[in-house]
Amino acid sequence: MGFDPPPDDDQFDDPFGDDPLEDPFAGDPLEDPFADDPFGGGDGNSGDDLEEAFSEGSRSTLLAFIIVAVLVHAGLFSASLGVMLIGFRGQWVVGSALAIGGVLALGLAVVGYRRYKHSQ
Repeated sequence: MGFDPPPDDDQFDDPFGDDPLEDPFAGDPLEDPFADDPFGGGDGNSGDDLEEAFSEGSRSTLLAFIIVAVLVHAGLFSASLGVMLIGFRGQWVVGSALAIGGVLALGLAVVGYRRYKHSQ
């Protein structure tokens, strides 16, 4: 009754036992998803591209975007919070005021978007 040596395909063998400092995924194409980015994310000049994009855009476009984005976010937040206050807590006065204010903010966002769209 002797001891049999383990087979060559030992399940406890370390597959990365060659060099502990070598990256086993060095040739993996999914390692750097921005390496072939057409927008300049891989070469380190994305800040320059962003600055160039803001300098090329008009100030009225940026202002209209910010105003519409703030109105949409505030409108969705207040309308949904108002409906939840009414539904879950029964606070009709505060909930109704928030819901109506949110719907008005969303309406103002639509008006602002259409006004900017027709002015261009």
